[in-house]
Amino acid sequence: MEITKVYDAHSEDFFHLLRNSFKADYQSNTKKAIDVLDIQPGLKYTKHFGKDNKQKVLIEVEEMTFPLHYRVKLSSNRGDNIIEYLVEPKDDNEIEVTYREEYVNTDFFTKWNNKLLYPLFKKKFQKRMEAQVDNLIRHSKVRKGSQ
Repeated sequence: MEITKVYDAHSEDFFHLLRNSFKADYQSNTKKAIDVLDIQPGLKYTKHFGKDNKQKVLIEVEEMTFPLHYRVKLSSNRGDNIIEYLVEPKDDNEIEVTYREEYVNTDFFTKWNNKLLYPLFKKKFQKRMEAQVDNLIRHSKVRKGSQ
């Protein structure tokens, strides 16, 4: 599923926020320091979450091209989830952001569950995705203003 929307924002500010968020999550889960410039394709780490951190997902950077393309793969026992942001500058003050989520390599039951529920929840998924990008844009502007 994907959404595309034009924003009054700068690609560099938006991408800085994405990379810094990734960096914070990486450091929180690995307890290792990392520079944003070291976030390159092939970088992997395990994220623990849920009750007592018993759940885990392997996160792998697939693309990190500043300030245009961010793509990570999240792998768990339920399959792989690809999250991708494509940023296209329109002019000095506008960017077009395409946000994609794709589920791949899922087991039989997850595939059927997704096929059956997707039509019912499509609008809800789209609203959640749009709200997520809206919030990222808003935070990228706030962060820039506080620097």
